Parts: sequence; structure tokens; C-alpha cells
Amino acid sequence: MLNLMRRVKSFGLKTWCFSLPFCATLLLSVGTAPSARAAGFIGYYTVGNFVPLNSSYYWSCDGTYGNFTLTETGDYPYTNGCVLSPDTSTLLLTGTNDGSGVPGATDFTIPAATSGIFQFDYVFNTLDYPTYEYAGYLLSGTFYPLANTDGQSGSVDVPVQAGQIIGFSVGSLYSQDGLPGTLTVTDFNAPTTPEPGTLTLLLIGVAALAWWSRRTGRARRVIGCVVAVVCISATARAQQSSFAGTSITGQVALAQSVNLRQQAQTNALTAAPLGAVRLMAPGGLPRPALGASKLSSLATVDPPLQSLSVVQAPGTSGFNALSHLDQRNAYGGNQFSLEPPNQSIAVGNGYVLEGVNDAIQIYTTSGVPVLPMVLASNQAFGLAPAINWVTGVNGVYLTDMRVFFDQGIGRWFIAQRSQDNDVFGNPLPSSHLYLAVSQTSDPTGTYNIYIMNTTNAAHPGCPCIDDYLQIGADQYGFHIAWDEYNASSLGYVDASILALSKSALAAGTSAPAAFQFLVPYLTGFEFAIQPASAPPGAANLVASGGVEYLVSTSSGGSQIALWAMSNTSSLATSTPNLTLAEIVVPVLSYSPPGLANQPNGYAPLGISQGAPIEELDGGDTRVQALVYAAGRLYLTFPCGLFDQNNSFVVGGAYIVLSPAYINGVLNARVINQGYLMLNGNHLLRPAIAVNAQGNGAIAVTLVGKTGDYFPSAAFIPFQTASTPGSVQIAALGALPEDGFTGYPIGGGYGIARWGDYNSAVTASDGSIWMTAQYIGNYPRTEYANWNTYISRKQP
Repeated sequence: MLNLMRRVKSFGLKTWCFSLPFCATLLLSVGTAPSARAAGFIGYYTVGNFVPLNSSYYWSCDGTYGNFTLTETGDYPYTNGCVLSPDTSTLLLTGTNDGSGVPGATDFTIPAATSGIFQFDYVFNTLDYPTYEYAGYLLSGTFYPLANTDGQSGSVDVPVQAGQIIGFSVGSLYSQDGLPGTLTVTDFNAPTTPEPGTLTLLLIGVAALAWWSRRTGRARRVIGCVVAVVCISATARAQQSSFAGTSITGQVALAQSVNLRQQAQTNALTAAPLGAVRLMAPGGLPRPALGASKLSSLATVDPPLQSLSVVQAPGTSGFNALSHLDQRNAYGGNQFSLEPPNQSIAVGNGYVLEGVNDAIQIYTTSGVPVLPMVLASNQAFGLAPAINWVTGVNGVYLTDMRVFFDQGIGRWFIAQRSQDNDVFGNPLPSSHLYLAVSQTSDPTGTYNIYIMNTTNAAHPGCPCIDDYLQIGADQYGFHIAWDEYNASSLGYVDASILALSKSALAAGTSAPAAFQFLVPYLTGFEFAIQPASAPPGAANLVASGGVEYLVSTSSGGSQIALWAMSNTSSLATSTPNLTLAEIVVPVLSYSPPGLANQPNGYAPLGISQGAPIEELDGGDTRVQALVYAAGRLYLTFPCGLFDQNNSFVVGGAYIVLSPAYINGVLNARVINQGYLMLNGNHLLRPAIAVNAQGNGAIAVTLVGKTGDYFPSAAFIPFQTASTPGSVQIAALGALPEDGFTGYPIGGGYGIARWGDYNSAVTASDGSIWMTAQYIGNYPRTEYANWNTYISRKQP
């Protein structure tokens, strides 16, 4: 009990319970007595007590899963909603699909019997195209989307009040092909009338405390005790997890040095004809399914959903940057034809470094290229070309480009990864991490090249390949996170976080201090973990031996994971010893994005394939950017949203957290959050950057048939305590996306890969620099027409 009281004090609450027996009584009644819950569709929550509703026709089914019949004669021989409950633990709900072509939904609701937790697991199945069918849950008439693609699953755990309408909804955006989505609900729990024993204990505890307060005259102190114990019960949901890591110094080793300007001036290989190409779409390994694991956390109230306005960007400068043509022609044309563009940007000392897929260029801040030609990243790392089209010999295939400038040490970083292959291009069960670190603050000069074997062969589930690099930095370390997949089955294994000594990298040490965490996939948050970086002028957290914050999302829900990697200052020693802690933070609700449509336009590759205009892949909910400034964390990620006209669009979310890591205890609260949405149109891959004052911008691609927007480079101005109001166009798109990934030639089915990320950073003058994908009216290759645009905004 004494330890318990100390814990109350640690949360800033006075411990006013002087009588241990009475506090014990209160703990029994409030903190430990279980609330009464209906485990399954029984009692009050029997399926027959729910109210069914859909947009047209009555509905029923014949009792066999998958066979549906209408109970009212209509013009369309398709189902319009059906519910089945083969047992008290399972509910199957199908959506509307009556052939009318009109969107509709099937709802299945009931008032909550009393206050408590509404909880269930779900799986969504559909034979339709992704995003055409969708499912979610209902609270007081508000729809919270959960899934819109076949096979999506997860858990929901939210508080509800007595009488609040709860339930489920499955709908269709087109309702015309007879392929309704089906939501399968299991492990349903909802609050019922409190058990007599629980209520009795509560009354006994309150009565006893009231008697004691009259005897002692300490009524205020009794209230303090009640508040303290209730707070303990609530905060226990944000249970902290800890993970052990390993010092791997020696596994990241200096291999050679390469001068970028010299490499760009030497291009001795014979250029291959543009027709001699091998098509390859980098990255994009699927997010793993969570399975039966449950996430448990308090939920927050979602902020209002308001559409942004669209304006031309005032006071913004920018320039057209790397394109598919540039990337394809680098290294004498001995490159693959790649889509989508994954671009990254770094700014410092009057230079702008952009990396896209496997190409690099350095510009002045006015947009003048500094290198005499676009450099293939294989050249930057001192490697043979990815493919020699004359001999047919394959070299190292690099992908997942990330670049960074650290003003504190005056060094530029270029990071990429590879799955190894033989000379014929066949994949091998091994992988590597490549890291180039400049020897000076000149990005065009000489870089030290570090290589790490990331095969991890001795680890359970491996040999592995590393996928989707994410980078960040604090005062003492440069950090790289990636996802590990089995090299043969491509099954997901775990998340890796690598911490490297910045001082050792700046000094060119042959074997910099290195520490690694391998985080098993248990809750759905151990995927695409994003490290934070601080903008120029903002201080890193040096308490607790140096702390690096990281954030990750799940595939959908109303929580994110906050991670703290502490004692990063030990990276300056020969025996680094870091710790990793994680908590789950309740935030706004989010669900996976779907597909983004685009206007019709001239698409010569599609015409040659006899294919319609492509839709764009909206990606998933992984964090796009994380910034630490003025003690706050700023993050953005994509999500699917229903706009104010009830149309499903691809949008995003932003969250501002106030984190704290004190005496090994991690905590955080949300100080601002909201959605990024444009009625009838789409905002792809939102990436935030803010300056030391918390002012900045969010880079996006704007596209949509409703607004007649071809894929355009845009951004959303942002301030810490405000709600964004507009999306500003930096470079208006001129044509539709017309790349090979959405056509038969690239194995596509009308859905084109769009970049895994945009990128935004802050310069020393507080300006925000962004690079976003768009389709301009520029020379192109036969197989793709993507461009990138770099823009600058002074907040």
C-alpha cells in the first residue's frame, strides 16, 4: 500500500488516505471489482434485440453463409443487407449491394445497457475492389471506419455511456455488382447492469469513508483519496512495456570513401537504349495481420471533420526536381525503370540534397543543380550499376532512399537498403544496410561508406531482409528503424531499431558504436516505427542520458504507440547500453486509406495497354514524419475518411503530443490533433515539418476527379495550437499518373503505386522545405511520367 501511495504522488496527486483499511475498501470497490459485461450476444445483447436498418429494401438471409435473399421484390436481383449469428459468439453482417449504383449501408444497433467498455474483434471480407466496400462501428450515430479492403482485421475497445447507441455498419460506395462486404464480429463484450456484489462493495466503501470523514473532519481529504485511486485505475491502461537491446559495435563497418562530385564527372559506362528495361516497383511489402492480439487503451473524442480550402500558395518558391527520366538515365542509363517515386530531402549550408529511389541530385537553394549530372545511388556508394544493360550483369539493387543533414555535427547522411541478388538478378536470402556519411559539411564532397549485414541469420524467423528504412537523430545518436521480413516467405518477423554514435560517424571511425533493438510483433504497433528529429534551433532531450522518441501506428483504431530510447549518450563509449520503453496513447480514430481517383487525361502508356485511367494507391496508416521541437512531438500519417458529403476519400491526420520521460517512466498527452481532408478529393502521404517555434507545413500530393486535380505538389500550413484551414498548391499537376505499376505490363490491375512517402525538413532560418510527387508536363520515359517538386515556405 505504501508503494501504491508513492505511485499516486508520482502522478502529481496528494496521498490523503491516512487510514489503510478504508483505502483498501475503496480500492476493492473502485479499482479491482470487475464491471458486469455481456460476453457474447446474450441476454440484453441477444441479436434479436438489435435494430437493423439499411438504405433501401428489407433484408434477410436463408441461414447459409453467402446465400442471401430479398424479402421485398425489387428491380435488382442482389442482396441489400443480411445478418447471421451462427452462435452467441459470432455475428456476420453484410452490406448493401442491390445493383442500383447508389451508395448505401446496413446498420445494426442497440442502446448500451449501462456505462462501460464496448469491445469486439473483427474481420472484414469482400470480393470487390479495395475501398468499394467498407465496415466500421457506430457510436451515437457517428460512423467510425475500420476496414475497406479484404482481410483487414483488428480490435475495438472504447468507453460508452448508458443509453448511447452502439453497433456495426457495413456499406458500399457503388452498390452495383452483387459483391457485398461482410463484417465478422467475435469476442463481443458490452456493459450490462453492475453486479450486486460490485455495487454493494462500492456503497460500503463510500459509506465507510463518509463516516470516517465526519469523525475526523477530513471530507476534502477523502475526496482526494477517491480521485487518486480512480486515477490509478485509469492510468493502468497505459501500461509501459520495456525491451532489451544488444550492443552490436563492429557490425556496422567502414568500407570505403567516395567523392560525389568526382563520381558525377565520371560516367564511363555505355548508355543502354531506353527500350532495354527491366520494370521494377520498389518497396511496398505488406503490413502484417495482427491476428488475435488485443490492444487496450482509453479512446479520445474525435475532433470535428472539416474540409480544407484550396488556394495557390502565396509567398512560396520552388523548382522542379528529380523525375523518372532523370532516375532512369543516371549511370549511363544502366538503371531500372522504377515506380513509385520515394523521395527524401535534406537542407543545410546553402544546399538542398534530394534522393529519389536510386538517384541523387544536389541543388543550390535557388534550384540550380550542383552536380554536373544526376547521380545513381550505386555511384554514391561506390558500387557497380544496378544493371549493366550491355552485359546483363546485375549489381546491388538499392531502394528506400533516406537523406538527412545534421546541423549539430555538420554532416550529410544517405541511407538505403538492399535485398541481395546474384548476377542474374535472382534474389538471395540476405540483405544489407548502406550508409554514406559526409566527411565535411559540403554535400558534394567525400563520404565515408558504412555497410551492415542485416540478414540476421541466427535470429528466429530469419534469414531476413530489411524493408522501409526510417531515420531520425537526437543529441548523441543517428537512428535507423526498419521492418524485418523472412527472406523466403516474406512473412513479417519484427521491427529493428539501430542507434549509431553521431560523434563516431562524424569522425569517420571504422567501427562506430552501435546498439540494436529487435521488437517482436505482439500488438500491431511494432511496425514502421518512426524516429524523431529536431529542427535547427530546437534542443534535443539530454535528460536521462539522452532520449530519442519514436512513434508508430497500428493498421487502424484510436491509439498510437510512443517509444522512448534512453541513455543514448552511452553511444559515445565503447560499451553503449540503451533502454527502450513503450506506452500506448489514446488519439483520434483512424482507418486505412483506400484509393484516390484522378481526372481523365492523356495517358499514352495506358492507351497502348488498352487500359483506363489508373487509380492511385493510398497506402496504409504508417507514420510519415516525426518532429521533436520545444518539448513536443509532431506527427502525420495517412488515413481513410468520409468527407462532409459522405464520400470516402484519402486524407490524413496530425497529432501533437507532449511527451515526458522521467525516472524511467514514459507518459504523454495529446495537445492538438485533427484530420486533413478535402471534400471529394484526396491528400496523399502527409509529411510534417515544423521549426523551433512549432510553426511549419505538411507536404502532400493533391489529386481528385471532383476538383479536376491531376496529381499536384501541395502543402498545408501548420501551427501548433491551430486547426489547419487550407491546402496550398505549389505545383499544379498537368497530366494523370501514367506509370507501369497500374497496367498489365507491370502486373497492375488499374491501381498505380504512389510513393511510400513525401518529405519535409526545416532549414536554419526556420523555413520549411518540402518535396512531393506530382505529374508535370515534362519529358518522360515510355514507362512512367512521375516528377518531384521542391518547395520552400517561410511560416
